[in-house]
Amino acid sequence: MANVKIVTDTNAYFPHPELIAQLGIEVLPLTVRVGQQSYLERVNQLDDIFFRKQAQDPKSLTVEAPSAAYVHGLFRRLSQGADKILCIHMSSALNEVAEVTRRVADSFAGRQRIVVVDTATTSVGLGLIVEAAAQAAAAGAPIPEILRVVRGMMPRMYALFFSDSLEYLDAWGRLGPAQALLGAMLGLKPLSTMEDGDLLPIEKVRTYSRAVDELYDFIVEFSHIEQMYLLQQDFEVEAAQLLERLELIYPQREFPVISYSPSLAVHIGPKAMGVIVYEGVR
Repeated sequence: MANVKIVTDTNAYFPHPELIAQLGIEVLPLTVRVGQQSYLERVNQLDDIFFRKQAQDPKSLTVEAPSAAYVHGLFRRLSQGADKILCIHMSSALNEVAEVTRRVADSFAGRQRIVVVDTATTSVGLGLIVEAAAQAAAAGAPIPEILRVVRGMMPRMYALFFSDSLEYLDAWGRLGPAQALLGAMLGLKPLSTMEDGDLLPIEKVRTYSRAVDELYDFIVEFSHIEQMYLLQQDFEVEAAQLLERLELIYPQREFPVISYSPSLAVHIGPKAMGVIVYEGVR
């Protein structure tokens, strides 16, 4: 029976965090840099510091992939007990962690089979995929079968985010200068969707209530929602309003409200709300 080790990164939100230890999932830490200081994402409960600093000076903050040396050390350790290693990472349009692991994996060619997958998603979308892959690996599935699970889930992940400010999309070149300036003057706030792994602005609204309307309309278009999570930071009231409306359409469903990590916040800001939908098979 092949022993496949699953690796991911700290951008992943796990609906069932106990499975990380139970299934032996390895989680590569991303590094959050705040000015001259740095810390590991989702470690030591320091993420709140990031959000406070980001609100003050968004351009001074970055989230970096682990070093090639760190990844090489992890692969060397895992190779002592694993037949194969499968790395499942957040979208490469949001962070270069998948590219770093791919480069290091190439250096193991001929000695250890290491497969790297860029899921083109983020947060709980990534976590759901990693959990499914780890469950398959624990059941003894060979790597081609695990990859079929992963690649079958990827195109069924959908996301829509609302940010309180245009400056985060602007900082990453997703808005033109004139568009960003005009939007800021008018107090517009962007909605962005994930397409081919990147965040693309699709509309701008003036009010939070209109943003809730757009998120609601996005959700109810799905004919079969397998799972859905509401992500929010500093939008508790609006999140509650959205859930109240959804309860009328889905009276028997519960949609968890979760936080998001700095590696997503650098793209959508410290005050944002969004949904990630895993669409079921029709």
